[in-house]
Amino acid sequence: MAESALSDGEESNADATAEGPSGGPNDGTVTLTVDGEEVSLSIPADAGETEAAAIASAVGAHLHDRQVAAAAAAAEDDEPDSVDAWTLAGRMKSMGRSRWPKDVRRGEEWKASARSFY
Repeated sequence: MAESALSDGEESNADATAEGPSGGPNDGTVTLTVDGEEVSLSIPADAGETEAAAIASAVGAHLHDRQVAAAAAAAEDDEPDSVDAWTLAGRMKSMGRSRWPKDVRRGEEWKASARSFY
């Protein structure tokens, strides 16, 4: 079993002796466990043991990094969008008021313009 260190210290296990669909040991199929999820990887038949381990390690690290990047992108999207200044200006002028709020969430332009009366 080959182990590879990933970017943030977690490890991915590659089972180099996994048998392929036909059951033969030389099918070139490696099973990786990346963040608890098993991934099957086909290795070229002419690859040596160290080359196969390097391929499995690189693919495992790439899959792990993609999951980390997706989690980071999802965390950034949790913040609500603010409405742009031109949309807010149109709403506020339609209500005839000039006391504008500094930060208005998207979809709440009319509420903010109505609140400017108070």
